[in-house]
Amino acid sequence: MIEPDWYCTEVIPRLIDVDVVVETDHVLAFRPPIPGFGTEHVIVVPKEHVRFLLELEPDLGAQLLTVVQEVAEQVVAEYGGCQVLTNLGDEQHNRHLHLHVAAGAGLARFISPR
Repeated sequence: MIEPDWYCTEVIPRLIDVDVVVETDHVLAFRPPIPGFGTEHVIVVPKEHVRFLLELEPDLGAQLLTVVQEVAEQVVAEYGGCQVLTNLGDEQHNRHLHLHVAAGAGLARFISPR
């Protein structure tokens, strides 16, 4: 069975229009064309196919985390905070590692707003 991979088939080859936030040789951070969760929503993916976090090689992981930090820094500066989230196993709807950086209305709140 072929697992769904919207990132490899449409996003990374730019078959659909996405708002690129950061791009390196190995990582792409973008705002999806369909709103997700939060007022601000950026998805960060490795450009090479990695199914999920447990299969991520350390060198690529360092590059991925560097981009996540860069995006999160921008979002925190604008919104005061953010969530960084990835899913594994049955919770993962797309079998390509992706991290969400999200802020604003529509997020699950783990702490009470001040």
